[in-house]
Amino acid sequence: MKDKFRIPVPGQRIVRTAIAVGLCLAIYVLRGKQGIPLFSALAAMQSIQPYTKDMKGVARKRILGTAIGALWGLSLRMGELAMFGRGMNDSLHYFAVSLLLIPMLHSTVLMKLSDMTYFSAVVYISVTVGHFGDTYPDLFLFVFNRMLDTVIGVAVAAVVNRVHLPRRQNTDTLFVSALGHSLLGNDSRLSPYSLVELNRLMDDGAKVTISTVETQATVRELLPGVKLRYPIITMDGAALYDMGKLEYIRTVRMSEEKADRMMRKLTECGVPYFSNNIEQNLLVIRYAELANEGMRRLFEKKRSSPYRNYVKSSAHFTENVMYLLAIDTVERIDACYEELMKQPWIGEYSVVKSESPVEGWSAIKIYDGACSREAMLKELEKIMGTSKTITFGCNEKFDVVVKNADRNELVKQIKRRFEPVDLKCWKRIFRW
Repeated sequence: MKDKFRIPVPGQRIVRTAIAVGLCLAIYVLRGKQGIPLFSALAAMQSIQPYTKDMKGVARKRILGTAIGALWGLSLRMGELAMFGRGMNDSLHYFAVSLLLIPMLHSTVLMKLSDMTYFSAVVYISVTVGHFGDTYPDLFLFVFNRMLDTVIGVAVAAVVNRVHLPRRQNTDTLFVSALGHSLLGNDSRLSPYSLVELNRLMDDGAKVTISTVETQATVRELLPGVKLRYPIITMDGAALYDMGKLEYIRTVRMSEEKADRMMRKLTECGVPYFSNNIEQNLLVIRYAELANEGMRRLFEKKRSSPYRNYVKSSAHFTENVMYLLAIDTVERIDACYEELMKQPWIGEYSVVKSESPVEGWSAIKIYDGACSREAMLKELEKIMGTSKTITFGCNEKFDVVVKNADRNELVKQIKRRFEPVDLKCWKRIFRW
């Protein structure tokens, strides 16, 4: 109950935005209160981005958007002053403002700055409507200050966004995270903070990966927006999957003989199952019948995923089997599990009884006996060539135990170990 009502600490982006706005206001005072600090503050707030690499594009568009609105507004006012002087009729002026708004807005689309259309329009309206009575000196001064205020806001944001504490980066360490409630919240989602920080850490060189019982399809669904750059351990160690190349680079598959024997035994026990196969780098899930409500509900829940391919097949398909997933009532699964454990050959398999992915049902996952996350992690270490590995999860078998008390804690733990504060690294205080 205490965690439920705990108020989270403000994130870095909030703090940096406040600092940037404060600096814009300080510059306004130092300039003798010339210009309009509102515009520099707005530019700074928009330019502060979660990822430093995104800021350059946003700043460029912000300045160009302001320039477009200012030039169109200035052109209209100069034309009006040239033709009518200060005797311009109000109604005619407002008609001209509205009419010229069409090409002004369209110009932002043609320049592929449509996300800046609103700001261009604000500047255009502020010049043409807010300063309708201004003549040449005042009009030029306003446009100049408007542009200068925007540049100041963008420049301040660029500095604030790039200044960090001096940190040493441990790029030779492999950070391996579990995928359960140590990383995800109770809603099975990654928090906005963890999403931004994970991507930022990996952008800076952190070698972060995932080790899970889930398939790569489920990892994609649970971690949308996370740019995993290194192979992940999936299916409880049965596969090593490259998220960038979209291919399995290591697999532990059942032999056809083992797969056939286990399928026949499950059929003998009267327990239906899904067969998860890897075929040409695709996850193909085969089944004979959706024999119970648990199987039907799981099928309906997962079938729409572009990362899974369900195939109905009455015959035992024993090639390229990664694991079998049997789903049935608790009583049937318990009886089947006990029967399997009595078999003299059961040591050739890894059998895990657990709750079904569908509430109210039970399940058994059956892998080849050589399958384990520890063994696949050793394969990953060889591929990565790192000198040290740190694992993170929710129980004592991991190097760093992280409970669900704070769903950002795991990412914070990775951050502390990847980039500890080190004054000797003062040259890294400013990041590009």
